[in-house]
Amino acid sequence: MIERYKEDFVGIFKPLTRLFVKNGWHPDLLSTLGLLGNIVAALLFAMGFFRSAGICVLLAGLFDVLDGEVARMGHKSNTFGALLDSTLDRYSEIFVAFGITVFFVRNGWVMTSAILFFALAGSLMVSYVRARAEGLGETCKVGLMQRPERVLAIAAGGIIGVEALAIVMWFIAFLTHFTVAERVWHVWKKTKRIGLKQGE
Repeated sequence: MIERYKEDFVGIFKPLTRLFVKNGWHPDLLSTLGLLGNIVAALLFAMGFFRSAGICVLLAGLFDVLDGEVARMGHKSNTFGALLDSTLDRYSEIFVAFGITVFFVRNGWVMTSAILFFALAGSLMVSYVRARAEGLGETCKVGLMQRPERVLAIAAGGIIGVEALAIVMWFIAFLTHFTVAERVWHVWKKTKRIGLKQGE
């Protein structure tokens, strides 16, 4: 859903993107800063500082957006950078989920702690299905709970408070797996249409 507003969002931060390019900031550095921001967020979640953690998740998400824009504007896009960005994104999700889990386990939120496993698994599977589909030559950017939605949901939940974050994680646990099904269905429909056309 957020993908359709991405261009407007990127436009708002275009002066910052130009500044990074002008000062020679490498997109891989921004990707790494995004990971470090999420590690800090994970530590804050684990210690119960939810509002600060939510803000850290937002800032790390901003770096995650700007690294690609800096790569394009600075003509530094390359295969390794794309791989590094995707890899660090997955580690970011793992760290943040771990930090949230530590808090919930320590404070007796047994069911929510358990559901976090499915939330993390679903998040990783959403990314895997897209990567696998693209490796097979199919585009697959559809789905209700993609990474930008997950980042904003976790950040909002953290800023609002622990109960809100718990609800968010339950929603992510369900909607990520729904998104996996959406993506598999999307690729199935595309490949089926291609097969029908080839059989004409």
